[in-house]
Amino acid sequence: MNSLNIEATTNGATTIEVLDGPDGALLLKFKGNIDQANPGEFMDPMLDRIHDQVLASKIPSVIADFTDLQFCNSSGIKALINWVMKQMEMAPDSRYPVKFLYSKKVTWQQTSLKAITFLARGIVTADAV
Repeated sequence: MNSLNIEATTNGATTIEVLDGPDGALLLKFKGNIDQANPGEFMDPMLDRIHDQVLASKIPSVIADFTDLQFCNSSGIKALINWVMKQMEMAPDSRYPVKFLYSKKVTWQQTSLKAITFLARGIVTADAV
């Protein structure tokens, strides 16, 4: 569990856990496979709630750990982009940093997650673990 009382969600082969991270950050752990026809149906509401709660609770940053996610289809990537782009609509001093953690051993993680960082420079970073 976490200080925001946001429960983990599981949909098919996908689990997203929400945990308290280091230095007051919120940690999202993506596990399994995002291969549903429309993963936005469950990802968008959850990521919207996380976004709203991070802002309301003044959480300093979010870490999104994808190292246990074996596959993510283009619709899942779109849901992540939608989440990140919400911040681009906000005033710069209201934004919170997001760090994507990815595995060097999983090609789609390295290419897709790093590409998202270019959409939100200065907000989203991607680090290999």
